[in-house]
Amino acid sequence: MNANSENREKTRFPHESKVTLESNEIGFQRDARMYNFSDFGIYFESDYRLQPESEVYVGISDSPFASEPDQYERYRAIIKWRKTLKRSSYYYGYGVELLEEASEPSKSRKYAGIREYPRKDAAIPVKFEVDNKTYEGVTENVSSGGAFVNSLTPITIGQMVKLEIPLKRKGKIARLTGQVIRTNLRGFGVKFIKSKQ
Repeated sequence: MNANSENREKTRFPHESKVTLESNEIGFQRDARMYNFSDFGIYFESDYRLQPESEVYVGISDSPFASEPDQYERYRAIIKWRKTLKRSSYYYGYGVELLEEASEPSKSRKYAGIREYPRKDAAIPVKFEVDNKTYEGVTENVSSGGAFVNSLTPITIGQMVKLEIPLKRKGKIARLTGQVIRTNLRGFGVKFIKSKQ
């Protein structure tokens, strides 16, 4: 599938995930399939006919906008366009603009991943090294098992990263090594690798 088949200004990146739709037109929890995303939108396919400019709630079970994999996120969105599909298992394809993240209904929490290490939101300036080059970023959240770093530096899943995270204790810096397990438009998620004693 061409990631920019509609020749749009914003390139769309491949990402396949189950999607649920909610609106006054179709009721609740209708299934769809997402195939790509951009900064502010997604493309999904569904058997349900939705009108352009109508408002829907879109739940993404493995959101590419989340700071780590397998996280459910729910957005208020506007249908921007619809096309009839000929070579798909679904009847319609939709371009959707995401307006804002919506509160997650309790019945959808079954999609939320249970973290082995609870993470805390923390905006901490950090330095990180990749391929012997040093960059700067800011953590979005941190735990004893990993962190998500906001950065525009191109990072690839699987790369090894050395992180320097300042601690609350004055003059102390945690030097950690991790592997990139998640990337999105905001930055990358790292799983720390424990050093062998």
